Amino acid sequence: MMKLYFIKQIWIILLVVWTGLLFVFSVIPDTCDMIQQPASNFRLDYLEHLLGYFILGMIFVIWRGDRTFRIQTVELIAFMVIGSIFGWLAEYIQIFVPGRSFNIIDMLYNLLGILSGTGLGYFLLIRVIIRKSIKTS
Repeated sequence: MMKLYFIKQIWIILLVVWTGLLFVFSVIPDTCDMIQQPASNFRLDYLEHLLGYFILGMIFVIWRGDRTFRIQTVELIAFMVIGSIFGWLAEYIQIFVPGRSFNIIDMLYNLLGILSGTGLGYFLLIRVIIRKSIKTS
């Protein structure tokens, strides 16, 4: 019992630290000049947005899973909504940061990352891998 609680403490700390890092990296002023690219071109920072929020969703799923690694649907939906709002706010705040600008595509990748990280984290990691390993042991 104590071991499970300790692991949960580690995951909540990781969740808070990761959320803080996402926010800090979103509001750091940009001092270098960006080369203007058409909006249709895929940029590496889109992948960074997707992966950052994907990892956030995965950490949440691992943290919130109970002993049988179940999470209430309400919790999953609430996290996806709150995570989406956080991703939107992190992007919106960039309007007020020197050298940064609001980019709707970045915001969409934030949203896609949080939804896919939480969804895939729950359905693939929890329902398939972890539950299967619990049943076989």
